[in-house]
Amino acid sequence: MIKYIVPLISIFLISCATSKDENFTYIGGKIIHPKGDFVIIFNNKNEVVDSIKLNKDNTFLGKLDNIKTGLYYFEHGPETQYLYLEPQDSLLMRLNTWGFDESLVFSGSNAEKNNALIENFLINEKQLKDFYKYNKLTSDDFLRTLDSLRKQKDDYLEEFKTRSADISEDYLDVLKVVLYYPLYSKLETYAINNRLKEQPDSINENNFISHRKDVGINGDSLMFFPPYRKYVYNNIYYDVYAKNIKDDSDEFTISVLETVNSKIESTELKNRLLKETIIRHFYAKKSCGLNKKAYNLFREISSSESDKEIIAKLLADVKHIPKNKTLPEFSIHTPQGSIENIKNIVKGNNTVIYFRNKEISPDNWVASRMNYLISKSPNTQFLVVNIDNRKNEYIKKLDIKHQFYLDEKSHAHNFLTSKYPRTILVNKKGVVINSFCALSSEKIEKQITELH
Repeated sequence: MIKYIVPLISIFLISCATSKDENFTYIGGKIIHPKGDFVIIFNNKNEVVDSIKLNKDNTFLGKLDNIKTGLYYFEHGPETQYLYLEPQDSLLMRLNTWGFDESLVFSGSNAEKNNALIENFLINEKQLKDFYKYNKLTSDDFLRTLDSLRKQKDDYLEEFKTRSADISEDYLDVLKVVLYYPLYSKLETYAINNRLKEQPDSINENNFISHRKDVGINGDSLMFFPPYRKYVYNNIYYDVYAKNIKDDSDEFTISVLETVNSKIESTELKNRLLKETIIRHFYAKKSCGLNKKAYNLFREISSSESDKEIIAKLLADVKHIPKNKTLPEFSIHTPQGSIENIKNIVKGNNTVIYFRNKEISPDNWVASRMNYLISKSPNTQFLVVNIDNRKNEYIKKLDIKHQFYLDEKSHAHNFLTSKYPRTILVNKKGVVINSFCALSSEKIEKQITELH
């Protein structure tokens, strides 16, 4: 690592010496086997802070102006990871995309803090696999296991605070989220799963939520951070499941909306959760659409007019392609570069069409899910269609023969006004069997096999 880092440190020192009084933050490093030409830095509002181009030797160096202390994240190719930055930092990273998270190492100012975050992120990944067997334990054994894991994290935190100077409370709050929130999520999930059993075990659920007195769920600035966001959802759904409402019912959706409204104080965070809830439950429903009462409640308690407009478009998009009707005509760009009528492509073929928004659906996830479905139904035709005119943005881990795109003139945009991903199942007669389903849904596998 030294041979890559020393030249960059020299650049940092020279730059910082010439701008001592300026509030610049420097970030740079080296990427082995790069997956793209840029490293893109985002803030906690998912706004681009800087887009840093790689040099010919795959090093990069960015200069950020007047940033605020806190958690950020960066993207390179399809991968994402998180950074803790402070004004006037000079932070370096080195990573190999063949083992992105495992190879990521920081040096320079704040390196210790960032290395601690990635170290515990990897520990959590490993522990997540262990929970498959932990969940089969009795409640007493499960609690003992969680207590042991929590003790390990307590020890880590105390040791880190002892050896690390100038650790702010702001950073410690982030580190505590990485350390403890995945455990809190697992505790509440265990209790939820027990409730859903045909014959629930007799457990004291207070033991599974005792952490709540020390845990907040109203942090706007951390909602983009996966361990925090997951726990917030777990916290809300735990309360809803306590009401013994069937989770595929309209009443369940209404209860989640009401719980968000009562528990979340921040207007910005509340609006975000209301929107995500209504979209999540929309995709999960067997039938396309939303219960009118749930939709009206969303419109009543959300104060975001733009969110209401998006949901209205989503519902309007559904009506453009009715179930059990012939798929409407629209033009589509094929992998061979020609423009074809969709009717000619689906004719005589059971077909799955996935309309993809790159901003919402990551490459790796789409490739993994599609390859799995293709392997399960080799006689079905699968089309991944980029909604926007991005003819050169193909998913590397998915055979190009499955990848299409729309230009701005395609009539498909008439039923994609919300820009949200949409999966349509069409039988070999060109009849729509499901006009709006989620690619992630387990139900879709059965529906695809039934196309035959």
